[in-house]
Amino acid sequence: MKNLYTILTLSLIVLLISGCEPLSVERQMLDSTWKLKYDPDKIGLREGWFDNDHDRSNWETSQVPGEWSDADYDGFAWYSTEIQAKNIAAGYNLALVFESVDDNAVVWLDGRLFGKQMGWNIKFYFDIGEQLADGEKHHLVLRIEDTGGPGGINKPVYLEPYVDEMDLLRSPASKQTAPAAPQWVQNAPIYEVFVRQHTEEGTFLSLIEDLDRIQDLGIELIWLMPIHPIGEEHRKGSVGSPYAVQDYYATSPELGSLDDFKLLVEEIHKRDMHIILDFVMNHSAWDNELIENHPDWYTHDDAGQIIPPNTDWSDVADLNYDNPGLRKYMLEMLQWWITETDIDGYRFDVAELVPYDFWADAKKACQDVKPEVFFLAEGKVPELHLNGHDMTYSWNMWEAMIQMSQGNADPTEVKRSFELEQFQYPKGALRMRFTENHDKTRAATLTPTRELNMTTWAFTALMKGNPMIYAGQEVGITGEYSPAIFERIPLDWEAGDMGISQMMSDVLGLRKTYIKPDSPFQIIIANNDKKIMAYQHGPLISFYNFSADTFNFSAGGMDSILYGGISLNADSTLSLLPQHFGVIK
Repeated sequence: MKNLYTILTLSLIVLLISGCEPLSVERQMLDSTWKLKYDPDKIGLREGWFDNDHDRSNWETSQVPGEWSDADYDGFAWYSTEIQAKNIAAGYNLALVFESVDDNAVVWLDGRLFGKQMGWNIKFYFDIGEQLADGEKHHLVLRIEDTGGPGGINKPVYLEPYVDEMDLLRSPASKQTAPAAPQWVQNAPIYEVFVRQHTEEGTFLSLIEDLDRIQDLGIELIWLMPIHPIGEEHRKGSVGSPYAVQDYYATSPELGSLDDFKLLVEEIHKRDMHIILDFVMNHSAWDNELIENHPDWYTHDDAGQIIPPNTDWSDVADLNYDNPGLRKYMLEMLQWWITETDIDGYRFDVAELVPYDFWADAKKACQDVKPEVFFLAEGKVPELHLNGHDMTYSWNMWEAMIQMSQGNADPTEVKRSFELEQFQYPKGALRMRFTENHDKTRAATLTPTRELNMTTWAFTALMKGNPMIYAGQEVGITGEYSPAIFERIPLDWEAGDMGISQMMSDVLGLRKTYIKPDSPFQIIIANNDKKIMAYQHGPLISFYNFSADTFNFSAGGMDSILYGGISLNADSTLSLLPQHFGVIK
């Protein structure tokens, strides 16, 4: 009885200290009023929009979580709100958690820079307990950079008490194991081809003539962007986007016949490579026969009109997977292409917009035809791996490495981006690593120098995951390439830099020789002062110098220098040239 009295007394004292409110280990949602200000001229940093005393009376009110009000605006915008920690139980740390921002964020608390995050749909947090321990209100400010589509703080923000970081960050998907991907793809370099742009002829048959070169580059999997006839109604540009599919059962006449395509598949297989097709399941062209024959398979507005997925995608109509007839049609169509042409799988456009249960059904249907079929999702939601997809895009590492090459990110931030990824994805999930693709400006344009361009790509090519090359990247093609989706602009191979191609081939050769799908991977150096990163993958240790200075270092236990800008000094130390990478074992 005495012990019970003591416990009750201590409990009463704790309640009195906390203002008669119970101590909390529950998250506190930050979904109250937020302020928003667009910054198209990038003046916010210069004018101190992050300062506590900055006048925000003319900022608009915004809902969080949610997209910002101007769906057509891409660029920088600022968010501001007040936060306050309430009665956090002793022994707990306190995290300010963002489940996602679209796309990149810089965070200030009470006018002090607190941290950065690169990449959309990556959960991240800052330990904030010491700053909020006084229980007073504090000013939270974010600068969001959106690189395409609607931007904003698109998922919840909250304060969460925690004890262990793994419990805080680990997603439900990360506690599971991804179904095993086909063995042939688990370490395969990928090569993306836009057939219309690849050669002057822009045909399947002309692509066949380039297969030996592609194979010599070290490629094992070729991904073709959509090859279907392109819609004419509401077409963008002079020739339209291949993602506006007019007929799911045909090839575009400009590219060649179905028999031409079958010959291409046969020639790819003869060279021990595989091929996947880019399929658009979320929407179709406005003159696809499905609209006339099955209008109920599409999404309608309140007035009963078929609508696009969003205002920017005006050349396509949104498909509605609530209809069983649409699902049956799509499953049979996917099976038909495998049976008819012997392709090895698919890359699925905007996979996150299609219901996940459909993807699970699609994988099973395709496996019934070809057990070793492969699915690549254009998306990065971890749950895609548990619903049919073998591989997702690592947008987080694309953003991190491009920012690193431009001097806008530090090595520790890149390391942190990779570590956060490990908390999110199922065990065994395959991730596609890249520094450019058809949706982004060419890497040779984004990165400041030729050397940084190669160093940045090599970082992604030798790390854990599957490296990808977008056709033309291997000769340093430049340009703001996204508009070419709607035009006919063949690649200028003659003007290319073949030195880049040789480097990529060499790097992929090292990967094939020394790195296996289950090789251990660990980032071992992330030095902000010297702009140096290094990681070990299997027996290889790769060093990356993003600075303008030579990096001198020692490496105990080194067997040999394998490649790159590393040299052995007379005193047995090593030197790595500025903006170069090097590989030892």
